[in-house]
Amino acid sequence: MDEDTDCPHISEAAEKLKLDVEQIRATLNNRSCNVCLRIDQLWMCMECRQILCGHNAVGHSTAHYEFHKTHCLFINIESAAIFCFKCNSDVEPKNHDDELNRLRQFILYNRGPSASNSNKKKRRRKAPKAVKPKKTSFKQGPRAIENVCIPPNNENDCFMNTVTQALCEQEPQAVVPKIAPKAVVPKTPLKAKPKKPFYKRGPRTTKKVGISNSGNNCFMIAVWQSIRHLKPFIYCMKLFKLVEISNKKNNGNPDPRLQDCIAQEMWKLMVTLVDWQKPPGYKFREAISPTALQQIVCKIKPRYKGYHQHDAHEFLMFTLDTLHSELTDEKSKLLLEEGITTQNPSKIDTLVSLMFRGFLLSEVYCLKCNTPYRKRDPITDISLDVPDYKNADLSVLRPVDLLTDCLERYFEIEELNERNFYFCEKCGKPQKSTKRFWMNAVPNILCLHLKRFRWDKTCRTKVHTFIKFPMQSLDMSPYFDDEMKTQFVGKDTNMFDLIAVVVHDGEGGGSGHYTSYAVDFKEGQWYEYNDEKVHEVDASFVENVQAYLLFYIKRDMIYNFC
Repeated sequence: MDEDTDCPHISEAAEKLKLDVEQIRATLNNRSCNVCLRIDQLWMCMECRQILCGHNAVGHSTAHYEFHKTHCLFINIESAAIFCFKCNSDVEPKNHDDELNRLRQFILYNRGPSASNSNKKKRRRKAPKAVKPKKTSFKQGPRAIENVCIPPNNENDCFMNTVTQALCEQEPQAVVPKIAPKAVVPKTPLKAKPKKPFYKRGPRTTKKVGISNSGNNCFMIAVWQSIRHLKPFIYCMKLFKLVEISNKKNNGNPDPRLQDCIAQEMWKLMVTLVDWQKPPGYKFREAISPTALQQIVCKIKPRYKGYHQHDAHEFLMFTLDTLHSELTDEKSKLLLEEGITTQNPSKIDTLVSLMFRGFLLSEVYCLKCNTPYRKRDPITDISLDVPDYKNADLSVLRPVDLLTDCLERYFEIEELNERNFYFCEKCGKPQKSTKRFWMNAVPNILCLHLKRFRWDKTCRTKVHTFIKFPMQSLDMSPYFDDEMKTQFVGKDTNMFDLIAVVVHDGEGGGSGHYTSYAVDFKEGQWYEYNDEKVHEVDASFVENVQAYLLFYIKRDMIYNFC
């Protein structure tokens, strides 16, 4: 926000603010959310100075504001940016708000290891030894400079020297024993604070490679990096390419039928990512360029041209549908060349249908004549509703929402109201009825979409409710129909393990940033893919992210491919 924008709330806060160096310093040392213990995207309330996660994370700062309406101003403890909930935007203090500007200077000077200057190691203060006092406190050497207060050159230097002076006054004086030097032992030993769980993001790694972002195409990169870890899908993709090469009849030239197709460039990108090894002289900023695949995507779907942000779930469905359509056409042409009559395209299997396709059994039950109507439909993913507690009473504690709760709501019986009565063929008119689903066939790769974006009047808003999802052993047997329950009960066929997660960080569907997390089952290591940057992360870090897309793989597929 520009400086000429007037925010009355920040002016009121600047008048009431009294800079207490010790209190703010103690507050900043607690670098985790007071509610969920998150260690990144932390904000500090400028009214009560509580540390809470930002509204782009789990959103406990938003809940704090909704409960305390006067606590509307928060400051980011990493970037010192100030956000006003009443104005719903970032604000910039006036030049005359000296205390507020000094607070921002103090945060930037004392920010923790998650900031950009994390490579600077902090020196640990040691307890002073028993030495004789000297006449002067000005010592020679670089360490003596820390205890000297230099006259300020400007207003910012004045505040930094004030902080240095406050820290200097806290240093304990040297102990001079009268008879013999002895170690000073405190009378009451200090009790150590209980350790809080630490969700670790490791350093950047060279084991995996990132994909370069050519301009707001992070939604594509997150989907591609997730698919890259689906080993059965990649194996079938390589097998498809080998069959195509063995059947080539164009004197070694590439098949013209596969030009301008996603399948060709998708295969190249996936093989490059899977078979990549660190070359000599590799630097972190180097990444794989997806320009060729991106050009074909934009040619098939012109809406993906330019630098606009798009939905990752829509792009995933577009990619799988286009890939399935291309492979179906290619398989039909090969069958015609061999003299085989063309089958129904819906019955032709491709690597997309083999990996992602499952079947839902839907039933509409007429409550008048007690007649059931059943239908079997193919699915590629399952879209689950996410509960929104935006207008809920924050004083009432509620349990954490689980992924299994969302699945149960999806498969529970729904009563059709007057607006969508079902036309009963037996009764000959619309009747009051119920509707429900069962899983009739589970896919090898289960894609779950959490519906976080909703239309609110003219804009697209986001639901920030945290959904706890299992990392292993997602049991889909409670949602089977009666026939499947008798066939697959107690088998690994109904057990799924998490393999990849796509996360959206931001407010609306047309803005924000997408990242993905995926596991390498051979190494047992999770990776965070943030465009060109790749980090090793703990599983505890992944299970606390705000998931948007979840990829689960059938357990018996892990035994065969991973």
